[in-house]
Amino acid sequence: MYKALKNRIFISTLLTASLLLVLCSIQARSKLLIAIDWFDVVTEGALLLLGLSWLVLMLQARPDGRVTRLLILGLLGYSLGCYMDLLDEFFIHQSLPNWFGFLEKLPTPIGLVTLTFGLWLWREEQLTINEQLRTREQFFRQHQLVDRVTKIYDASSMRQQINRNLKQFQSISLIMLDIDNFSEFNAKEGFARGDTLLTDMAQMLACQLRSQDLVCRFAGDRFIIMLPNTSKAFTQAMARHLVDSVSQLKCMVSYAMLHKANLQGEHDVDAEQLITQINSEIANIKKSKQWPKAV
Repeated sequence: MYKALKNRIFISTLLTASLLLVLCSIQARSKLLIAIDWFDVVTEGALLLLGLSWLVLMLQARPDGRVTRLLILGLLGYSLGCYMDLLDEFFIHQSLPNWFGFLEKLPTPIGLVTLTFGLWLWREEQLTINEQLRTREQFFRQHQLVDRVTKIYDASSMRQQINRNLKQFQSISLIMLDIDNFSEFNAKEGFARGDTLLTDMAQMLACQLRSQDLVCRFAGDRFIIMLPNTSKAFTQAMARHLVDSVSQLKCMVSYAMLHKANLQGEHDVDAEQLITQINSEIANIKKSKQWPKAV
């Protein structure tokens, strides 16, 4: 899906640039070579190349999403303004059509405003990621139980953290997510695409959590999230929020929740019991979604 968006951006950019060049060639008179200010051509051409370079880097480095699209729109507007300024150097200004002078003033300021807003949201996103990285670093120093594919922690790490939090907090909640039809996705798209989806989902989940929360890959296409010291209502709201966030990856998930309160009075509760319980719940949910096969 994101690859198709990149292709549309590339084609639209070429068509827009070509259309503007053709219209200016038809409706305006070109300057003589001696009348062209080549210093302005070089500086404005360099600004255009920088804008397009930033756009290419953005498309390569960031996943699809609201922030990415705002940054792309901002860079496209800025680059379009630079391109029109560059065209202005090759045509006699008085002969340019009125629409050109009007449009020339719009793309750059609109693009910069959009880009600024996108950068602000990127800053908020990065602060959340940094908080998650600090949390993950603390866990990593204590035990190097990292899943090879997703680079988040595995089920063994989750068991240790649950047992530790059972002794520290009054309540604990677990959320388990399971990707629907993941085996069919692997069969159709290949295991490499399947691993990419798992990695993207792990990063998406990690970005949505608080610093004290923890997400781990439980097994296969199943993830488990620990929310210490939370209410049942908060757990339900967080589960719905995580499901909505994951839907941006164009996949559907099933989920189960488990909330335990007044833990100080329950000394026989441990991580294995809680994980077994929520794992059984999501297995039943997955089973209820399966339609009987026709004989």
